[in-house]
Amino acid sequence: MKNILKKGLLWCLILSVICTIHPVPTDAAVKTTKLKAPVVREWKKTKDSRWPILPADGLEYTVTWKRVAGASGYQAKVEVLDAGEWGPWRIIKTKKCSHSEAGSTVARSKIKVRAYKIVNGKKKYGPWSKIKISRRWG
Repeated sequence: MKNILKKGLLWCLILSVICTIHPVPTDAAVKTTKLKAPVVREWKKTKDSRWPILPADGLEYTVTWKRVAGASGYQAKVEVLDAGEWGPWRIIKTKKCSHSEAGSTVARSKIKVRAYKIVNGKKKYGPWSKIKISRRWG
């Protein structure tokens, strides 16, 4: 009985020495991701027939940004100026490098964008771009 106990303690001691000499990193399976902030271009008027009910002026306003290398998609925050007050930020997730707002009911709009990459099933976000405010429409 004493021999079994001594062998068990000896194996525990050996395992603890091995673990202290060769520690297993907790982030061994985590890839590092370094994403840059997208560069947002100017808002432009574009005509599009995708809208089920056409806006008052028959146009939509589109903003584009440069593609970020290694990004899985983009998260954009859009805020519109309506009746003299900025509304709440709307969060839009997209894999495209553009976003559109419909019609002339919106006086102005602003957007900021960040890229994300999916690493080990979790989204890793890059920094936000600079806010791009549209010129007055209409």
